[in-house]
Amino acid sequence: MSAPQAPKVLPKHLKATYLGDQEVLLEETRGTKWYYFPGPVALAIVFGVLTYLSWGGRMGWAFTHTYVGAVSWLAKLAHLSQGTHGIVLYGIAAIVLIVFLVALLWLLVRYLRWISTVYAVTSNRVIVQKGILGKNFDEIPVTQVRGVDVHQSFGQRLLHYGTLRVSSEGGARIGNEDWNGIPRPFEFQKRLENASEAIDLSGRPSR
Repeated sequence: MSAPQAPKVLPKHLKATYLGDQEVLLEETRGTKWYYFPGPVALAIVFGVLTYLSWGGRMGWAFTHTYVGAVSWLAKLAHLSQGTHGIVLYGIAAIVLIVFLVALLWLLVRYLRWISTVYAVTSNRVIVQKGILGKNFDEIPVTQVRGVDVHQSFGQRLLHYGTLRVSSEGGARIGNEDWNGIPRPFEFQKRLENASEAIDLSGRPSR
């Protein structure tokens, strides 16, 4: 009797019907949250607090009065007339509110980019899937991959992510762009190199 085959790994993010019947999913990932969210989240928190203070939140009046007093002091320091102080306060409050709304919009855009982009390597192909409702796929056959480079800054190394670049023959589009925020990039690199080596040794994609 032949040995039982290992169960096929079902994708969590990649569209399952895109894979061939004999194609094995080796690795799939989205970009890490550490790449997409720290900037907009920090900006939204800071300007959310400032918006709260600017428009006189009912809780924490001591902080609100301190904030308003600081703005008034700056207005006096700039030799603005007493009647101009209120205009300055409302002007600053409006600017703070606008920046807060922009930060929320930035956060939404980042979230949509995060959930809509999936990177995968199978026994046959390297795949980039984009889209939320509709799906667009770009791919490179593993046989055309000529190198996989990983770039990590010190901070990225501490947070276990990096930038991946897959070089390929034929100038395929996804082989000439950086994949930013890839978690555990060296594991992804190893999976791809193993798939390429398996094809080189067997002369056909691993099954």
